[in-house]
Amino acid sequence: MEDWIKIYSYDSLYQAELTKGILDQNDIKNVILNAKDSLFLIGEYELYVLKGQEKRAQAVVDEYKGLTKVDSFIMRSPVERLKDILDDNGIASVVKTNKNPRYVLDNYELYVNNEDVEKVVPFLTGEKLEGWKKVCSCFRTRQARFRIELLNEVYIPGIVIKKRNADFMKQEIDIYVKDEDLEKAADTLEALNGWIKIGTFDNIKQAEIQESQLGKAGIRGIIKEENEKFLLFVEGDKEEKALTIITESQKWMLLTSFTTQLEADYAVALLENAGIEAVCINNTDLTLKVDTDVYVEEFKLDAAAQILKNISVYENE
Repeated sequence: MEDWIKIYSYDSLYQAELTKGILDQNDIKNVILNAKDSLFLIGEYELYVLKGQEKRAQAVVDEYKGLTKVDSFIMRSPVERLKDILDDNGIASVVKTNKNPRYVLDNYELYVNNEDVEKVVPFLTGEKLEGWKKVCSCFRTRQARFRIELLNEVYIPGIVIKKRNADFMKQEIDIYVKDEDLEKAADTLEALNGWIKIGTFDNIKQAEIQESQLGKAGIRGIIKEENEKFLLFVEGDKEEKALTIITESQKWMLLTSFTTQLEADYAVALLENAGIEAVCINNTDLTLKVDTDVYVEEFKLDAAAQILKNISVYENE
């Protein structure tokens, strides 16, 4: 690590990830080192940047001092609508664009002053979202995005709020619509006009693995739960291609689990750079603890495990 300079230390990975995201969107190469003792969970998360970039990094981070991120989404309009509501209620907020080079889509992040975070909480829970009602919840950002796109097609504006636990880790994503649009929105998401069911699965992970595969091929897939089964739908004109992808897919096996999406995304990037296809699936248990599972094709399980064996640093490449 002789070419790296430590600029910050944090008690929680979430805090470190927030700063990392700021540096990522400004093309500043950075690394998070986990200095916590794995047995006693003592120590810190340390953030490093390359020598020569520390002054620029600190200047960029200073722009965000005093702010807390309260919501984010990969489409701007749902975030802007929540911003307008907060502004109308006297809570100053700002939307910043996170252009992470790892992802095709930008992420739009809503920040408020630190001292206003408690005032924002009733809006994030829906308690103070007057005139808006929750129409559905999702556990994956892409599933929320597809539903927002469906609502946009019938001219129904929506708000997306990512619910988080005490450690600010994502638990679920709620979609809200205006009171007068609730019935039409619910009918739209239930009917899925123009969409074809291409698979029925016994558990959500099976459906999510196939949906992830379709997503890599540019095919939108919507998962619905019905009678304790999970149904996968695609747009009608994509049916043949989607069925081919599902038919040709191999048996997928759980490789490992991570406590943060950052770690999981990094692991998947390493595997895919080595020619091993991998997918991330969020896993929420009865205690509402959220982990991210990484799956690979069964015949590549041993090779994938070897690649991840010595991972201890997560960096933006």
